[in-house]
Amino acid sequence: MRRCMFVLMALMVSLVSAQTLEERFERAYQDAVKEAQKSSWALRIIAVALAEAGQFDRAIQTLNLALQNVRTGEDAANRSVDLSGIAISLAKAGQIDRAIQIAQKFDYAWDSWRALNEIAKMLAKAGQFDRAIQITQKIEDAEVRSLALSEIAAELVKAEQFNRANQIFNLAIQIAQKSACSSALAEIAKVLIKVGQIDQANKIFNLTIQIAWEIEDDFDRFSKLNDIVKILAEVGQIDRALQIAQKIEDIEYRSYMLREISAVLAQARQFNQALQVVQKIENEQDRSEALRNIVESLAKAGQVDRALQVAQEIEVAWHRSSALAEVAAAMAKAGQTEQANQAFRLALQIAQKIEGASDRSSALTGIATTMAKARQTEGANQAFQLALKAAQKIEEARGRSWALTESAVAMAEARQFDLALQAAQKIEDASDRSLALREIAAAMAKAGQLDRALKVAETIDDPVVRLQALATIIVAKREAEKRKK
Repeated sequence: MRRCMFVLMALMVSLVSAQTLEERFERAYQDAVKEAQKSSWALRIIAVALAEAGQFDRAIQTLNLALQNVRTGEDAANRSVDLSGIAISLAKAGQIDRAIQIAQKFDYAWDSWRALNEIAKMLAKAGQFDRAIQITQKIEDAEVRSLALSEIAAELVKAEQFNRANQIFNLAIQIAQKSACSSALAEIAKVLIKVGQIDQANKIFNLTIQIAWEIEDDFDRFSKLNDIVKILAEVGQIDRALQIAQKIEDIEYRSYMLREISAVLAQARQFNQALQVVQKIENEQDRSEALRNIVESLAKAGQVDRALQVAQEIEVAWHRSSALAEVAAAMAKAGQTEQANQAFRLALQIAQKIEGASDRSSALTGIATTMAKARQTEGANQAFQLALKAAQKIEEARGRSWALTESAVAMAEARQFDLALQAAQKIEDASDRSLALREIAAAMAKAGQLDRALKVAETIDDPVVRLQALATIIVAKREAEKRKK
């Protein structure tokens, strides 16, 4: 009798292993739909996963069911899943009419506008300008519509259709101006500078700054001005950006804005100017983060000695340890092995002394990730294990699960799959554990380990998340097959 049981179990295992990826996806789909029948939110996730896997008819059926559930009374707060991916997937597959039709059916307007915007940009890049412009007319939101038109105008410039480009730029400006969309106007000015229309861009910058300052709500005004300041910095108008930042009365807002300016300067390798801006930042956290950004850019530029010097000035331990790890990675790349090891050790020492277990775990995970990218495999493994120990010391259960999830995902992205699976098994929250395993499976699939990814996906408890993982594996398999051809 016992032998018969063993034979039966072996037969069941062989049958499961004999299933194709598509068959497993089908089974996962049935399980997910059964679980999510009354949840519009879950059905939307399923619809997106189906679209990613290329099953458009079924994706649309599931989407219709999701929208029907919303209309029958499900709370509007559960509409947060971004459905624009379904329409975009259809458009990428060449099914433009169907994509537009689906985009207009979304119950949540932002999903519809975003999808139509992406489809219009896709068509413009393909040179189908008339159709792209026609689609923008279906976008009701003035800001999104004006941005879409400015992108089309930029593509017209590339195609040397200058007269038509000017017409579309003017239309975009009129729409944004009429609705006082300061962020949209700033983005349009940025595009105009890219295509060489400097004078017109400066006029629009003047207008958008004026509109933003007139906004009554403090946070909204700061948010719009911050968008403008970032764009001004990106196009090289630093003095103008600083003038706006220094007029902000609130220290927190002002510090944040100055940090954004210094980050843009650092990315542009204007390090002296970036450091000058940092000196104006009053908030310690923002100042430390700004210096860390500069250190990372210095390290990437090969200015290792200067990066190390700036890193020592960082006050907040989390940012200082992260910055030192970036310097160490640059040293390793330059063949300075001994100095790199010393810098990595110092970064780990600083991180291990961080008081809060959550911050300590996050810092150690970041250092381990940097070490892995620098091909310091053994050191990365040890750092990940330290992060794991720190995460397990977090007293609050939700925070502990989140930290373990963060570590597990980082380990998977660093291709430390065994360690990632160990971390995932320690996650107490079932939902977080499912999400971690989904990301691990995705990383395995991306690394070409499709069979192993499939095994991990099958262990995911949540049927909807399991379906997402299988959809990702199908996409990875499809991409791998394309590369072979």
